[in-house]
Amino acid sequence: MKKIYVVESLFAICLTISLVYLPFVQKLEAQEIQVHVFNFQPFYVVEEGKEPSGLLIESLKVALEKSNFAYSIKGYPPKRVYNNLAEGKSDIFLGVKGVPEFEGNVIYSSEKITQIDLRVYNRQDTQPIKTKEELKGKKILTIRGYSYGGFIKYLEDPANQILLDVTDGHELAFKKLQGKRADYLLDYSAPAETTLKSVIIPGIQNHSISLLDVFLIVSKKNPDAENILKKIEQAFIDLKKEGKLTNL
Repeated sequence: MKKIYVVESLFAICLTISLVYLPFVQKLEAQEIQVHVFNFQPFYVVEEGKEPSGLLIESLKVALEKSNFAYSIKGYPPKRVYNNLAEGKSDIFLGVKGVPEFEGNVIYSSEKITQIDLRVYNRQDTQPIKTKEELKGKKILTIRGYSYGGFIKYLEDPANQILLDVTDGHELAFKKLQGKRADYLLDYSAPAETTLKSVIIPGIQNHSISLLDVFLIVSKKNPDAENILKKIEQAFIDLKKEGKLTNL
């Protein structure tokens, strides 16, 4: 009888724990993941009146659905996207490290999701740049809101005597380059190639200066940040093995 009583007691304890824990698990999986992105074509396409789209968004949607998370995706300017993630107004983002707003406020996936190519663009009447050291003393166009994976610190260092022209958007930056407002433009290859389809600059040259890893980034302000990171990162790993993320 004593053994039966012990077994029944253990069963009752396990049942009580499961009844208490199950709603907690269901609540976590039922929460809607907030995703905020900025226009960074073709990875993130944010256009007024349209739902955000793009290569990274499509891949993220598949990973979120595989992880059984509901989600909402909205577009904002870059600076606001960074601040929202740091403050917990959004939950996750696919991006690079080195963003000042992320310092101490986010956690990163252990593996990179993909890579993006950072390049220096120049007209044919100027010498190409192939290393960051060659940027010293030059006038450089950059895109407002971009940290370039922390590379912006090198550009802003007074010791390097770089004159920065911080510009609103890729199109205006290339038009300034075309108009000889500066001799070089620092931009990522994918959005730059998209922009150069409409801004035609004869003989424009470019060279890769850095390959930057893109990680899954989760706001520490979310009380379930570790679990969210683990589940979505595993979904990306599984999807890659299954060959279902061909656009990354």
